[in-house]
Amino acid sequence: MGKLTLTEHLKACAEAAKSFTNGLVAELAQTVTDAMQEMENVKADKQASVSITIPTTGWGIDEASESYPNYCDITVEGVTAKDRADIAIAPNSMDVAIECGMCPTNETLAGKIRVWARSVPTEAIAAEYKLNQGKE
Repeated sequence: MGKLTLTEHLKACAEAAKSFTNGLVAELAQTVTDAMQEMENVKADKQASVSITIPTTGWGIDEASESYPNYCDITVEGVTAKDRADIAIAPNSMDVAIECGMCPTNETLAGKIRVWARSVPTEAIAAEYKLNQGKE
């Protein structure tokens, strides 16, 4: 009779171990699923490039700037001064951008991205930007 009790006890321990292991596997699977969903959400939040045209009209003059006295504001809804815009000039507009001395940097302001140049471009410049949200 003692042998039967020991066998039943071992069986019960094995079942408990199996249940415990199954619980850990299920927990791990849920954690991996949650992590993968979070990665997808981060990818979805990543903004795609937005095409813009830097025009030949609407330029202002900044008397305080000797290097890049001409500026143009490109309206972008939702942009703030804390954001950062990365602008890439389209290859077919590169000669025009070089000719007018387009500044390699820009400034974000409330509702717009400001670009500078040594002179106003003679042709519209095709470009695209990616906006990196700043921390408020």
